[in-house]
Amino acid sequence: MLDEIQSYKNSIWTEIITFLYNMSKILNIKIIIMSATLPDLSFLLDNSNNLSIINLISNREKYFLNNLFKERVIVNYDLLDKNIDDLFFSIKENSKNKKILVEFIKKQSAYEFYYRLKEENLEVELLTGDDNIVERQRILEKIKDLDEVILVSTQVIEAGVDIDMDIGYKDISKLDSEEQFMGRINRSCKKSGLVYFFDLDKGNLIYKNDLRINKDFTLKNPDMREVLINKDFGNYYKLIMEKLKNDFNNRLSEFNLDEFFSNSVSKLNFENIEKRMKLIDKDNYQMSVYLSREIKLPGGETLNGTEIWEEYKSLLRDNNLSYSEKEVKLSNVKSKINYFIYQAKKSDITYNDRIGEIYFIEEGENYFKDNKVDKEKLITGIGDFI
Repeated sequence: MLDEIQSYKNSIWTEIITFLYNMSKILNIKIIIMSATLPDLSFLLDNSNNLSIINLISNREKYFLNNLFKERVIVNYDLLDKNIDDLFFSIKENSKNKKILVEFIKKQSAYEFYYRLKEENLEVELLTGDDNIVERQRILEKIKDLDEVILVSTQVIEAGVDIDMDIGYKDISKLDSEEQFMGRINRSCKKSGLVYFFDLDKGNLIYKNDLRINKDFTLKNPDMREVLINKDFGNYYKLIMEKLKNDFNNRLSEFNLDEFFSNSVSKLNFENIEKRMKLIDKDNYQMSVYLSREIKLPGGETLNGTEIWEEYKSLLRDNNLSYSEKEVKLSNVKSKINYFIYQAKKSDITYNDRIGEIYFIEEGENYFKDNKVDKEKLITGIGDFI
C-alpha cells in the first residue's frame, strides 16, 4: 500500500508507475495507492501495457461533495493580493477564542512571523522540521487542550498530524497541499471552519521542477479555485498529466524510457537507476544533531544531555549484558535521547562526538531562543549547520 504518492517528484511519475506496473505483474500482487487527490498515473504509460487502475470507491462524489465534507470549510481569498502586515492584523483580529493554524512554505518566514506574534503576548506555538519528536508531541498535546491559540507551522502540519483548528491561514503552493491543509480545519465538523489563502513566498523556490507550482495550476488561477471548492481533482490532474506527458515526449531523445529500463534496470546498473530515481536533492538531505543541554520535564525531572549521551555510549560498548537486558536499557535511554535530537541540513559540521549518524554538540543551549531552535544562529552564527 502506498499513501500520498503524488508527493513524489512528478518529473519521475512515469518511471514510478512503470516500476509499479511491472512489479505487480511479475510478482503477481496488487498495489493499493491512497490519496485524497489521487492522479490516474496509468495515463502516463504506453497503451500497449493495457494497465487498468480500479477505483476502490466507485462513487467518490458521494463523500467529497457531501455537505459535511465540501462545506466544512469556507475559503477566503481576500489576502491573496495583500502583504504580511495585512496577514498579521487579520490573525490578531480573529484570534479571540479561536484556534488558528498558520502555514508558511518557507521555514524562515514561519520563524519571523512566530516571533512577531510573540511580541504581542499572544498564545502562540511554532512547529517546524527543526523540532524533535518530543517537542512536536508537546506542542500538539497543548493545542488540543486550549480554546485560544495560534500555531505557526511549515508543511510538516499537512500530513500525519491529527489536530482540529477553527481558522486557517496558508501561503499558497500546490493544490494538493491546500486540500491537505484544509483537512486540519474544522476536522470534527462541529463548527464553521474558515481558511484564508495568502501569497508570500515563491513556491517554485521550494518545490523545484514541479509543474503544480506553475501559476496556471495554483489558486492564482480562478479555475483552480473552482477545482478546490468542488474537489474536482480528476480534471485538475488530467491537465497535469497531459502537460507531463507532452514534456516527457519532448525530452525522449535525452531521457528515453525504454532505454532506461532495457539498459539500466534490466542490467542492474544501480548507479544510473539511483541518479534517475532520486527523490531528494543532496542539498535537502537531513542529518541528526544532538544538542546537549539541561531540560526540565513537566513532572519536575531534569535531563542532562551530556550524561544521557555518555550513558548511551557506555551501553553500546557493554558486552557483558545479555541481549534482552541490553535492548531494554537501550530502549529506555533512546526515549531520553529523543529530547535532544534535531534535524538539520547535511553539511560538514563541527561536532564534539559522534555515534553512527548522530552528531553530538556539547554546548547545545547556544542554539536555542525561548526554548526553540534559534534559526538566526543556525544560519549565521555559532553553528556550521543550517
